[in-house]
Amino acid sequence: MGKNNISPDNRSQHDLRDDLLAAIGMAHANAFLTWPLNDALQEIKSAWLARRELPNVGSYRKELRRFRAITAKRRELRKQFGPVVREAIALAGFLRGNPNADESTLRALMQESDVNIDPAEIEESEDRDIEFVIERTGDYRKRQVRKLVVEPFLLLLEHHRVVPHPKLLPLNRMMQALFDWLGIEQALRPTDSGIRTIARDLRKRDQRD
Repeated sequence: MGKNNISPDNRSQHDLRDDLLAAIGMAHANAFLTWPLNDALQEIKSAWLARRELPNVGSYRKELRRFRAITAKRRELRKQFGPVVREAIALAGFLRGNPNADESTLRALMQESDVNIDPAEIEESEDRDIEFVIERTGDYRKRQVRKLVVEPFLLLLEHHRVVPHPKLLPLNRMMQALFDWLGIEQALRPTDSGIRTIARDLRKRDQRD
């Protein structure tokens, strides 16, 4: 089987790095040139591997949104309850945890203690947490690829005066080799047009600076 027909998952990191160096035209460069380049590439890899990420719950995003919608409805209904109902619900929580306790004593403790937390505050906090999870399992992960991988790599090419060329040094081949080396899943990889957009954004940012 030819080298190009082997899945990146079945190739060594050394081979994948060699493919990356070849893609940017540095396959046969001397060590004086490749040493700082390898260091810079390793920094990108370290930043990518060190990223902090919640477990991927992307397949549950629809259910999580439905759960948030139910929470919003409960919050609206709760506003119709008066203080007496809210106190009764809170007291019920204490009684469930302390079934043998005296109700009047618990009521007095609730009035004097700071532990009487409004359930609406708990739900609202959980709602924000769920929203955060939904964001991180979607576009957030793609933004990580852009900020931690694509932008630093494009700046690295510029710093080392590697000029992409449609035929001689295609940018899409460079990016493919980089993503393979880092083990970035296909769903998170920007498209060729997306890469070009990021490159334009970087140029505009440099002009403003």
